Amino acid sequence: MTRPVFINKTALLCARGNSPAVVASALWNGECSAGQRKLGERAFPYFGLPLEETDWLIRAEQALHQVAGQLGPLPPETPLLIASSSFQIGHFEQLGAPFDLPVANAAFSRQIAEWLGLTGPRTSFSNACTSGFSALDAASSLIAAGLIDDAIVLGVELANDSTLAGFAAMELLSRTAGRPFDARRDGLVLGEAVAAVHLSTNPATWRIAGLRTGLDGFSTTGPNPDGSRIADVTVDCLNDAKLKAADIELIKLQAAGSPGTDLAEANALRSVFGQNMPPLFSLKPGLGHTLGASGLAELAALLACLNADKIPATAGFSKVDPEIALFPMVERSTEHIERALLNLIGFGGGLASLIVERHG
Repeated sequence: MTRPVFINKTALLCARGNSPAVVASALWNGECSAGQRKLGERAFPYFGLPLEETDWLIRAEQALHQVAGQLGPLPPETPLLIASSSFQIGHFEQLGAPFDLPVANAAFSRQIAEWLGLTGPRTSFSNACTSGFSALDAASSLIAAGLIDDAIVLGVELANDSTLAGFAAMELLSRTAGRPFDARRDGLVLGEAVAAVHLSTNPATWRIAGLRTGLDGFSTTGPNPDGSRIADVTVDCLNDAKLKAADIELIKLQAAGSPGTDLAEANALRSVFGQNMPPLFSLKPGLGHTLGASGLAELAALLACLNADKIPATAGFSKVDPEIALFPMVERSTEHIERALLNLIGFGGGLASLIVERHG
């Protein structure tokens, strides 16, 4: 049994605003300013949530309540799938040592469910930057198989020093800005986001046409430079959607400004699309790389842009890298898009591709 899976509603809180529509409008207007987050004597650009509360747990509750308000009333038994690469690490940091870890590692997921008023089954996903699409894949598979009718897929990535320090120690962070596919790109700019997607069997404007995940074991920190495994997952996703490369009208890149990963993604896209490359764009220069929440946050923002027929230009790009030989959109577009591909490439080798298609 295979049933269509629709995206009934999305919700988003990030540096650019407190709803998908507000975020889409800000991106269309070219807003891409970031704040700062200090780590010892160093400071890095950082896309923080527009919340003044400083207590980590209270701040998290405020963020989750805002997203819940956007979703509207939900049956309490609705399954909840939560994606994050850090969960409540920031709360533990603020408590200071020594502190007692919760008996169950998923204690924060139970807390989130309580804040959302959901008492149904809960599942947690934490596989770095592809966490959101892994959760989305699980939920859509259950719905397609007729095992459940609805699910809330939630991405949560909130500020903490451990994540920032880890990326900084590996010299993966930019000190200035994210520059996707640009010759001057020098690293990631991290950020916070809470995003939710309500999947359902009830028909809606957008449906999940294809979704595939994979793994590239080339390196702990990045994919094979030739992009071969990324290309394989993209082709698998096209086959899942029963589409050809020529059917894709827009690609939401992973491109976060990482020297190696951006090159690998470009090589993969050339392999799959050849000379018929669709328009490309990246959301990370405006939202930040929100790690485990990035797939859901960028999906929510993208669908809001497509609903308004307003695709923003990619901030941070100005100089073509001859090795990449591709460039994202530098002008805004009002094209009406029927099908779009979204790529995720994660730390540790995680890969994911998603195709969304208008229904009816």
